[in-house]
Amino acid sequence: MKLAFLLLLAIPCVSLRAQVANPCGMPTGYVVSPAVSDGKRHTDAEINSINRRLAAEGNIEAKFQLGLAYMQGVGVKTDAAIAERYFAEAATTPENTAFWAGFYCTGLLPENPTRAAELFQKAARSGDLFEAARIYQVLMQPPALDKAIALYRKLLQDPAAPEHRRAELEMGNLVLDGRYSAGDDAEGRQQNLDWARSISQELLGQVEYTIAVAYSARVDGVPEDREMWHRFCRRAAAYDMDLAQRFYADDIFTGKVPNANVFEGYAWLRLASEKQTGNKVVVEKLEQRMSPQQKVEASSYYEGLVETREKDGAYYSAGDPLREPSLSELAAMPQDDPDVQLREAFALGMQGGAENYVRAMQLYRTVRDRREIAIKMVLSHDYQQGTNGVSKNERLSKYWMDSASKPH
Repeated sequence: MKLAFLLLLAIPCVSLRAQVANPCGMPTGYVVSPAVSDGKRHTDAEINSINRRLAAEGNIEAKFQLGLAYMQGVGVKTDAAIAERYFAEAATTPENTAFWAGFYCTGLLPENPTRAAELFQKAARSGDLFEAARIYQVLMQPPALDKAIALYRKLLQDPAAPEHRRAELEMGNLVLDGRYSAGDDAEGRQQNLDWARSISQELLGQVEYTIAVAYSARVDGVPEDREMWHRFCRRAAAYDMDLAQRFYADDIFTGKVPNANVFEGYAWLRLASEKQTGNKVVVEKLEQRMSPQQKVEASSYYEGLVETREKDGAYYSAGDPLREPSLSELAAMPQDDPDVQLREAFALGMQGGAENYVRAMQLYRTVRDRREIAIKMVLSHDYQQGTNGVSKNERLSKYWMDSASKPH
């Protein structure tokens, strides 16, 4: 099994080293250059000569560049063993070590998952540890799940780590697939439920955001419908999808969401900024323009959404029927709707007890596995029957039914 996807995740983001890419954007090679530039144009052989001299003087970048040359046969005969020797000498930084690990994942060096995982662990940044865990989980034959889980759990100890959320989602899949459990006591079951909810919400949110985009960008002839865009964008935002949170906030700020308060827009944008650091600058600028009283009101909206997630399992807006429903109200909702299933699973988990735990896990698994089919079938039914605030429309009913039946 080839490991190319790992290089895309782990390497391009950590360096500006020049890459040669094919039309699809996949790295096919790396440009070899002098470790110290003199501004002149050199042949490949001259570049290697410069780097050999610098490497002999202890220049780490020169050693790395020589590794690239021997790995790819640039100005020299390809020799993986010599390349590995130079990479080993250059692996004095997390960046160089992660690059070296990635070369074992793409065929630039002979594929070696074990060595790649060891080197990613040596690099030791959060992204590197996540890549090592994914190698152990997916690419080892048989999978070294114990090592993968240990790394995921290490990442989960630091909520501020960039890969914390991805590790949480991987643990959710492992729990729902019956490949791991945090325990069968009350504490362990609650941890399992939290992980299961995270992955189920994440994947359902992705589908709902895709549906929202269809109504905004007229995908496949779906008519532009701002109300439907807001409906699905708001629900995806409730499930912590940062793009949905950002664009829903934008529509609030520009007056496109009826009866919305600008402080609610701030709250959604602040949530998005916790996952996309580029939004932090926008949040800071908004706060700089606020009076002390406005800051209090804006923070109140934000804290209200955070509290709602803790109480109800998602960032449900005021007026959302899934925000604080009674058990009887939940029972009266469509039981084939994955949004309702997700809310019921959370409610069962909050009640506690072994039977409720088993049922909640079944619901989370159903949401994860049938999310795309289920949500589109519900939408098709709404268009057919004119329910849930949707006007009857046979064409759109058929469109969403056909979309649900396509292989995913």
